Amino acid sequence: MMRKEALVRITILAAFTFTPVVASALDWGTALSGLYVGAGGGGARNRDLGSGLPGPFIHFNRTRPAWKAFIGYAFNPFVAIQAGYQSLGTGTIDTPVGAAKVRNRGYDVNGLLMFPFTPIVSVFIEGGGTRFRTRTVTPISTTLTHEGTHPDYGAGVEVNIVRHIALRAQWQQFLIPHNNTQFYSGSLLFRF
Repeated sequence: MMRKEALVRITILAAFTFTPVVASALDWGTALSGLYVGAGGGGARNRDLGSGLPGPFIHFNRTRPAWKAFIGYAFNPFVAIQAGYQSLGTGTIDTPVGAAKVRNRGYDVNGLLMFPFTPIVSVFIEGGGTRFRTRTVTPISTTLTHEGTHPDYGAGVEVNIVRHIALRAQWQQFLIPHNNTQFYSGSLLFRF
């Protein structure tokens, strides 16, 4: 009996809490819907790059500068689709015979689900596919290239500064074979 009363109280509290939030998000719907573009930068971190190359490694540069640019369309304050380009920087692996350099570049198409807490702040999750080209130059100047389409996913927070400008803080995971990369970034977004 006590559990049912607690469940009813929680349901009523949730309804009173989230109804104004959803209503205010819908009120801002025209401002938060439509075409947008953005760009940002941050750091890319490889989790298993060294596992794809044989031999004893002295030093592995795991985190490096990275950047991205994107264009998207928000159907409403809750659903969007986005395409972008990422340059995940150049990683370096120092070996006894020299340094190997690995460079990642790629395009992605993702769907976004937005969860607005207020008209100003929302969190989002995203998922889709990425077409990446990984180029490795070994210490003996041999170039290895891998191209493929792989899944990616991520999450972030978006803060609307003014009606048509927002800031994003975001984490993305790119599931590239032997180059499982996480990208932490901040972006500036412009709505039209």
